Amino acid sequence: MRYQLLGPVTATGPEGPVPVAGPKRRAVLAALLLNANRVVSESRLSHLVWGNDPPPSVRGQIHVHVSELRKLLGRGAILRQAPGYLIVVGPGELDLHVFDEAVARAPEELEADRPEQAAERLRAVLDTWRGPALGGVTESLRALEVPGLNERRLSALEDYFDARLAAGRHVHTVGELQQEVGRHPFRERLQVQLMLALHRCGRTPEALQVYANTRARLASEVGIEPGRSLRDTHLRLLRDTTGCGTANTAGCAPDPGVPAPVPTAISVGASDGRGPLVEQALVPRQLPPDVPLFVGRSEQLAYLDGLLAATATTTVVAAIGGGPGVGKTSFAVHWAHRVHDRFPDGQLYVPLRQGGPDAPALDPAEAAATVLEAFGVPAPRIPAGRAARLGLYRSVLAGRRVLIVLDDAQDADQVRPLLPGVPGCLVVVTSRTRLVGLVAAEGAWPVTLDLLSAREAREFLAHRLGAARVAAEPEAAGQLGEVCARLPLALAVVAARAATCPHFPLGAVVEELRDDCVGLDALDSGDPATDLRAAFARSYRSLSPPAARLFRLLGLHPGPDVTQAIAAGLLGEPVRRARALLAELSRAHLVTEDAPGRYRGHDLLRAYALELTLVHDTDEDRRAALHRLLTHPPHPAHRAARPLPVPAPTPAEPARPAVASPRLLPPTGPPAGPPAGPPAPGQDGADGQVVVTAASLGPCGGEP
Repeated sequence: MRYQLLGPVTATGPEGPVPVAGPKRRAVLAALLLNANRVVSESRLSHLVWGNDPPPSVRGQIHVHVSELRKLLGRGAILRQAPGYLIVVGPGELDLHVFDEAVARAPEELEADRPEQAAERLRAVLDTWRGPALGGVTESLRALEVPGLNERRLSALEDYFDARLAAGRHVHTVGELQQEVGRHPFRERLQVQLMLALHRCGRTPEALQVYANTRARLASEVGIEPGRSLRDTHLRLLRDTTGCGTANTAGCAPDPGVPAPVPTAISVGASDGRGPLVEQALVPRQLPPDVPLFVGRSEQLAYLDGLLAATATTTVVAAIGGGPGVGKTSFAVHWAHRVHDRFPDGQLYVPLRQGGPDAPALDPAEAAATVLEAFGVPAPRIPAGRAARLGLYRSVLAGRRVLIVLDDAQDADQVRPLLPGVPGCLVVVTSRTRLVGLVAAEGAWPVTLDLLSAREAREFLAHRLGAARVAAEPEAAGQLGEVCARLPLALAVVAARAATCPHFPLGAVVEELRDDCVGLDALDSGDPATDLRAAFARSYRSLSPPAARLFRLLGLHPGPDVTQAIAAGLLGEPVRRARALLAELSRAHLVTEDAPGRYRGHDLLRAYALELTLVHDTDEDRRAALHRLLTHPPHPAHRAARPLPVPAPTPAEPARPAVASPRLLPPTGPPAGPPAGPPAPGQDGADGQVVVTAASLGPCGGEP
C-alpha cells in the first residue's frame, strides 16, 4: 500500500487507487499517517479531525471511520491499541517518510563534496509534492498540521538552493530564488542565497539592492534590523566590490567567505573558435498571462500535477486535446503558471502557427530557432541545416529543467523533433486533433477537455458577471449555460456581452440566443480571437472532403447523437465507410464517441454543421440524405458493402434559399413528421425519428 499526504490525501493499493470518501474519513487516515507506527489516542484524533467543537457522537464516528478504512486498506493496516489506534506503515510506503529520508541524506552528499547529486536528490523529492499538503481533509486538521509540513518543504527548498550554489549553478538559480523571495520576503536565508547567487553572476549591485530592500521592509513592517547572517553577507559583498565580484575580472583575491564569481556566458556544445555559442545567461519566461478567473478542470489539473515527479527520470509529454472553443490553450497556460517554479531554467511558449491560428503550420526547425534565440544564441550562430539546428536545440536544453508549451500542433510529426533528448523537461502540447501517434510512439500522456459541467458553467458566469447577478436569476443563468452548450468560448462571449449591458436581464440574453433568425450570429464577438465560427472553421478545414460532407449532413439529424448506421444512411455509403469518416471527425474533436459506435456533437457544432450544409449542399442533396434516413433505417440488414441508392428528390417541393440561420438549440417537443408505424426491427425509436423540414428551412430557419 502507498500513502500520499504531500498533496491530496490518497491511498494506492496493488490494484490502483483506493477510494477514501469524505473529508472526515480522509482526515482520520491522514491523522494516523502523520503519526505512522505510533498510537494516536481517540481524544487526539477527535481534536485533529473535528477541532475544539466535536459532536457528541464523536467516539462512535471515529469507530465507523476506522472500520471503513480497515475494509479499504486491510484488517491489519489499523490496529486498536489503548488509548486509540495505530496505522502500520512499512518503509517507502508513505511519501512524507520518503521526503524526510531524502532531506536527511542530502547533507551526506554535501559533506562528500557531491553538491550536484545533493541538489538532484532534493529536487526530485520536492517534486513529489503534488499540490498543497493534506488536500481534501477537514479544515481543523489542515490548520493544525499544514504549517509544519510547509515549513519542512521550505527548509528542504533552502537546502536545495545551498546545494545548487555549491555546485556552481548560480546562474540558473537566480530566477527561482527571486520567485521564492517574492513569496517569502521575510525568509532571511533565502535573501542571503539570492544575494550570493547574484554576486557570483557578476551582479553585485543587484545583490546589494536586495539587502537594502529587505532591510527597509523589515524596518517598516516588523520594526527590526536584519539578522546576523544577512548583515554579514552584506559586509562581505561590500568588501568585494573592488572588482572581484564582477564577472570576467582577473587578478583579484576573492574573499574566503564568498566563492569566486562565474562568467555570465555559457558555452553550449563545441566552440567554433568564435567564442561561446550562448553569449548571455538568459532564463526565458515566455508564458502568456495567466487566464483570469479560471474555472473548473480540477481533475485534469490534478492529472498533470501527477506527472511532475516523472521529469526526474524522463522527458514528460502531455498532449492536450479537445473540441474547438473548449479552452485548450487557456488550460495549458493556466497549469504552466501553477507549476512554473518547478522549472527554474525557463518556461517556453512556442505557437506552432506563427502569424495566427489560420497560418500554415510552423516547421519544427523554425520553432527550434525561436527557442535558441530565447536562450541567447545569436542568430548568426544558429545552424542553417535542419539536423544541426535541431541538434543544437537539444544540446541547449540538456541538463536544464525547462517547461515547454507547444501550442496548436498540427500533428505528431510536427512535435517529435522538438522533444528534448534527456530527462528534466516537461512538454505540454495542445492540438485540435488527437495526437494518437505521439501517445503510441513517444508515450505522451493524453488529456482531453470536454464541455464544462452545469455547475462549472454557472461558476464561470458568476466569476464573469458577479455572483449576485447570477443568484438573482438562477434559472436564466442555467439556461444561458445550456444555450451556449457549456462551451467556454461561447460562455466567454455571452458573458462579455452581458457584462457590458448590466441593466439587461439574463432572461433577455437567453431569448436573443434562442431567436431562430439570429443563430450563431448571436455569438459573434466582432473579435477574430474569440470568433466562434472561425474556431469551428479551423477544425472543419482540416477534414478530408468526404469527412467534411458527413459533418455537414450530420446537421440535418435532429437528435443529440448518431450511430454508424445513421451516418451511413445520411451519406448513402456502407457502414464501414461511415465508421472511418466518423473516426476522422472524432480525431478532429468535431464529434465525441461517448459509447462504442455512438457519436455526439454539442448544439453549437450542430448549428454550425447545419449552416454549412445549407450553403455547400444543394436542396436535392439534403432531401436525398433525409429520404435515405427514412427509407433505410439503421438495421443490420442494411450494412451491406454496396452503396445505398440515392432516390430522386420530390418534385412537388419548391426550391428554397440556400442560406439560413438555424436554431442554437433543437426544438424541445416531439419531432414533427416521424415515419408512420412502429420502428423497424433492431432499431430504437430515437434513431428512427427524423424531422424532414430541416432540408427546406426558410430564411429564418422556420416555416416558409
